[in-house]
Amino acid sequence: MLVCDCCFNDIEMQIEICNESSGAGVCDFCGQFSSVIDIEHFSDFFKGVLSLFELGNEGNTITDIVQNDWNLFVSNDVGKLILEYFLNKGGYGFSINDKVEYKSSIRNALSIWEELKKQVREEKRFFTSLSYFDDNKIIVPNTIIPKGTKLYRARVIPSGKHYLTKKEMGCPPKDKATAGRANPIGIPYLYLCIDEATTYYEVRALYLDMISIGIFEVKENLNILDFTSELSLYYAFNNASDSLDNILCKYKLLQLISRDLSKPLRRFDTELEYVPTQLICEYCKVRGIDGIKFYSSLHKGGVNVVLFNNDSAHCIKVKSKEINRVDISV
Repeated sequence: MLVCDCCFNDIEMQIEICNESSGAGVCDFCGQFSSVIDIEHFSDFFKGVLSLFELGNEGNTITDIVQNDWNLFVSNDVGKLILEYFLNKGGYGFSINDKVEYKSSIRNALSIWEELKKQVREEKRFFTSLSYFDDNKIIVPNTIIPKGTKLYRARVIPSGKHYLTKKEMGCPPKDKATAGRANPIGIPYLYLCIDEATTYYEVRALYLDMISIGIFEVKENLNILDFTSELSLYYAFNNASDSLDNILCKYKLLQLISRDLSKPLRRFDTELEYVPTQLICEYCKVRGIDGIKFYSSLHKGGVNVVLFNNDSAHCIKVKSKEINRVDISV
């Protein structure tokens, strides 16, 4: 059967089809006329993907999970047809309409984050084992923020002042550094955003507040753990030296940590909520990582950057603005 590049959202799979195709034709899965190849070209890949799952009493269908977690296909309908084609070859223990879940070894690996959170909040905080993270190289830099990159930070101007200086836009002194998602109390980190608009939300500015926005410039190339990076499962399958099981576990563990980094602290939460992510950031520091990137909890699509060393970037300009509108939705 023939499959075309239009069947997939995964860019790597689209490129593969275009490179390997000997011509255009009608796709047997989506019906479009485009570059096509024999679906068996992806046999090993889909065999690996399907082997990640087992029949479950709870959960969703294989199509829903693969599409939700990896966004492989242009639609669920197309994904269902392609996955059913390979499932019909047999040997997986479930069908296209059965409820499935990741196999137990993967679920056990992914439970490590919840276990770690419980441990550091309720049992032992300063001598918690991170051996799984060590053994599987979970926490490693995966991107660089180049020297000269501009980043942004806002502060509400206190009553009685008209502006803040460049020096005042940096980290608070150690004796005034409160606990945050990334930093423990008394250890200030430099919280920044990749765009100015996100800083308005991160500073929790109110109507008619005057705020100063500092523009920071990165002094040197910085090795960053980017929790916002996306993974092409097909690219990883073809290019990584690790097994698909381990690739998936690493990526989804980072997603779980990222979710907690991006979770806003509610008024009835305690600072214990911060402890697990603070631990991860401390671990990043001892692994030689300069900072992290993660999605803003307050501005959809916004991205925050936390630099562990206040001197990694310096404020080159400050401007002030008044907040003249606040939108609230429920």
